[in-house]
This record gives sequence, C-alpha cells and structure tokens, in this order.
Amino acid sequence: MDDQEYGITNYELAEIERLIKEFKEKFEARTADADNFMNITEMELMWGELQYKTNNIYSDMVRKMMSEVDESDLIRKKNDNSSSKE
Repeated sequence: MDDQEYGITNYELAEIERLIKEFKEKFEARTADADNFMNITEMELMWGELQYKTNNIYSDMVRKMMSEVDESDLIRKKNDNSSSKE
C-alpha cells in the first residue's frame, strides 16, 4: 500500500526512520563504553528529544489529514441519508 493512504509522506517516513536511527546510534555509542556511559538524565533527554521531534511530524501529518476532509460533502451526505430515512 502507498504511504499516502495513511497520510504520511515518504519524506516524513524517511525523517522518522532517520531520527530513530540517530537515536539508536547515540544510545549504542553512549552505552558501549563503561568510561563514557550515559547517565539516566542524558538517556531521558535523548528519549524526550526523539519523542518531541517525531510528535511534531505526527502532528503535522494529522493536521494535514484533517484539512483535507471535505466537511461540506460529509454534511450533504449526512443530510441526504437523514432525508431518505424519513
């Protein structure tokens, strides 16, 4: 299925994948060396940054999907259905 069906563009999908890859690489680098091991605060900051950046992409995606809804068409169809039931 095309990614467009889910409201996410190839660019957005690639950006999410890039952010996750970047997070994994940083995490692995900072947990591989006992002398340079990250502390809990650093881990939480990295995780929070990943959440923030991906949430922005998801929010943009949802806003775009919502803006593409043709409300007038939905209202007309609802009114047509209501009229036919009477």
